[in-house]
Amino acid sequence: MKKLALLLTVFLIGSVAYGQFEKAKLDPTTFENVKVKVGGDFAIQLQSLDHEADVELIDLKHNFNLPTANLSITTDLAPGIQLFINNYMSSRHHNEAWVEGGYLIIDYMPFLKGSEKLMQYLTIKAGVMMPDYGDAHYFRSNNGNVINNPFVGNWIMDAFTSNPGMEFMFRKDGFIAVAGVNNGRMNYGRGNDIGEDLAFNWKLAYDKNINDDLRVRASLSGFHAPDGHSGAYLWDGDRAGARYYNVMQTAAAEGDNFRSGRWSPGSGQTKLNSYMANVFLQYKGLEVFGVYETMNGIRKGADQDFTQTAIQALYRIGSFYVGTRYNHVSDGLDSEVNRTNIGGGWFMTENVVVKLDYVNQKYDGPAHGDIDGGKFNGVVLEAAISF
Repeated sequence: MKKLALLLTVFLIGSVAYGQFEKAKLDPTTFENVKVKVGGDFAIQLQSLDHEADVELIDLKHNFNLPTANLSITTDLAPGIQLFINNYMSSRHHNEAWVEGGYLIIDYMPFLKGSEKLMQYLTIKAGVMMPDYGDAHYFRSNNGNVINNPFVGNWIMDAFTSNPGMEFMFRKDGFIAVAGVNNGRMNYGRGNDIGEDLAFNWKLAYDKNINDDLRVRASLSGFHAPDGHSGAYLWDGDRAGARYYNVMQTAAAEGDNFRSGRWSPGSGQTKLNSYMANVFLQYKGLEVFGVYETMNGIRKGADQDFTQTAIQALYRIGSFYVGTRYNHVSDGLDSEVNRTNIGGGWFMTENVVVKLDYVNQKYDGPAHGDIDGGKFNGVVLEAAISF
C-alpha cells in the first residue's frame, strides 16, 4: 500500500519524456528501391483562457481554435539518402496551403567509392530547414505536428525558422558536433531585397544512455550573423502562428497578432550572436529538460540583449504523462515575461494524443506598452494525430 501511495504521488507531481533529438543515421542496408511515404499531422484545441490589463482587451471566446494540418512527404532515394518535405495545409497565419520547407539527408554515399569510413560518423543535411540551434526546438509544436510538445504552447522566446542552408554533423560514442551555414533569412531574396551575407550555426553535445534506466544529454549551441547582415531570422520565423489565440490583444489593435503569447527579440537583426545551453536527464519515467539562452545583437539600429531560462519536468506512466514547465524571458531593460504550465496527456495510440494544459503568463516592464502588468491564464485542451 505504501508503494502504491508513493507511485501515485510521483505520478501527480512528476512529469514525462519525449527525448527525440537528432534523427538516427539511416541504415543503407535496408534500402530496396525508391519508396515514398505520405504523412500527416492534424491538431485542434478547445481554448478557455482569460486575460486582463490596464487597457481594454478583446473579449476572448471559450471555443475551438482553427484546426491546423500538415502534409509531409518522405522519400528514400538511395541507400542512406532521404528527402523530406513538409507542407502547411491549414495554419493560423496562412489560410492557403504552402511548402514550409524541405531538405536532403545524406548518411551514405553510394555514388562515391571509398566513402564508407567517412560516412560512418558523418551526416550531411541540405535544404530549407530549421538550423540545429539549441535543443528547445525538439520540444515544440510545428503547426499540426504537436506530438513532441508535452504542452500546448511553444517557448516564449521561440527560436524557429526555415532557412536555406547546409549542415554537417559528426557523431561518435555519444559525442555530437554540428557545423552549419545558411543565409539567415526567411525571405530568400526578391527584387533588390537580396541578402548577401551568410549566417552560421554550431552545436557541441554529449548524449549517452548510461544504462537501461538513465540517459544524460548536455549541449551548447550558437547562431551568428555578421555585422551588416541584411536581416537575420532566428525568432519570429514560425509563420504558422502561436497556440494561445488572441491573448493580450488590445481592443484598439487591428488584425490578428498571430504571435500572441510570445515575446522575443524579433527578426531582422543586422548583427547577431546567440547561444543556447541545454541539459536533459531521463531516469526511468522521469524527464528533466533545461534551457539557458542569451543573445545580443543590433536591430533597427538599436542594441538588443535578451535572456531566456526554462525548466521542464515530466513523468510518464505507460501511455499517460503529467508535467510542469516554467519559462522566463527578460530584455535587460527591466522588462520580462513569466509563464507557468501544468498539464498532462494521454497517448491513446502511438499516433494519437490528447493534452490538457493550464497556463499562467504575466507581463512586466515598459517594453510591453499598454499590456504592462497584464496577464492571461486558463486551460487549453488539445487533440492531435500524427502519422
